[in-house]
Amino acid sequence: MSKNLKPPKEIVAKALNISIDRLNDDSAYGETPNWDSLNHIGVIGELETNYGIQIPDSEIENYLTMKAIIQLYEKLKQ
Repeated sequence: MSKNLKPPKEIVAKALNISIDRLNDDSAYGETPNWDSLNHIGVIGELETNYGIQIPDSEIENYLTMKAIIQLYEKLKQ
């Protein structure tokens, strides 16, 4: 895995079509502009594409917060 990964906020902002400054570590599904069920699938797709991973359907709901996505990023960065 490449250590030069795109920052998670950049990925989520792109998937949600919002400015990166609208996101913080406490941003979450249902509480952040455009982060609804349909756009969450876009978030997952962007994470998979940018990080070269596959997130099983059974784990999609594990990434409903920026904190969880940042933890994934930190794990992959190691």
